[in-house]
Amino acid sequence: MERSEPSSLLARARSRTRGLTVAGTMPVSGSTWSFVGATLPEAVRIYRALGIGAADLIAVPGNPDSPMLASEQILRRPRKLAREILDLGAPVSNLNYNFAPNFHERAINHKDAGVRKRNRKDYRSVIQFCRACRIPSVTVLPGIVQEGWTREKALALTAEELHHMSAMSRKEGITTTFEAHVGSILESPLDTLTFVQSNPELKLTLDYGHFICLGYSQEQVDPLVSYTAHVHLRQAAPQKLQARWDEGTLDFTGIIGKLASATYTGFLSLEYEHMEGWMDLDKADVFTETVKMRNLLRSLA
Repeated sequence: MERSEPSSLLARARSRTRGLTVAGTMPVSGSTWSFVGATLPEAVRIYRALGIGAADLIAVPGNPDSPMLASEQILRRPRKLAREILDLGAPVSNLNYNFAPNFHERAINHKDAGVRKRNRKDYRSVIQFCRACRIPSVTVLPGIVQEGWTREKALALTAEELHHMSAMSRKEGITTTFEAHVGSILESPLDTLTFVQSNPELKLTLDYGHFICLGYSQEQVDPLVSYTAHVHLRQAAPQKLQARWDEGTLDFTGIIGKLASATYTGFLSLEYEHMEGWMDLDKADVFTETVKMRNLLRSLA
């Protein structure tokens, strides 16, 4: 099979995207898991009706609510699932892959070497699936602080595993990214910046909201833009990972300006979520807030 450089798969996804593009270089995609209860094709059609021509997918173990994929589907029937993804008729810009339904059970920096070995084995199948349906990047989580270990030891293992995953995916023309998030070993923008500066070949999926809700400022997050390969967009505020538009404190015009200055050419993914029981993600109307973000991005097109 012919192999492609990561930039080539991204270029193909960009060229196939029909819809909103910001500042001439940043195509917009939609996180399909925003619309809980819809089928995956329905979620894609909702975004298409909003003028957004590409989609992000998420995979979670177990029996997640539609339109989320079950991680087991990718591992057990990747070819059949890849055909279903291709039949959506929209390019997929990123797969958000979760090894477990929580942050700790199969964290990539897990203390158990057997768990880490299993993660690596599963990730090979994930990459083959992405190759089959032309997904240019995969987002994984960076792991957690491990009880009984120093922070430095746990973070060194995070780096080791991300390097392994990145090398594995690079051979197939796919970029592995990690998302610094609430509850992870990388919760602060400074820690995250230090990590990526120490590991410059690793790339971020950047969501300002995870830092803003913990009390950090937008200006403290801005330096991470230079290390970013994928972007999640939603309003946020101190103590609110996801905020209504009129409650949010993020200046997205400024964020888009920072991305443009960094010559970012990846996707901007709208990521409003409806999730009960975590971070009050059921307190905002997903569709209304998605449209408001779409309107702002359209004004910057």
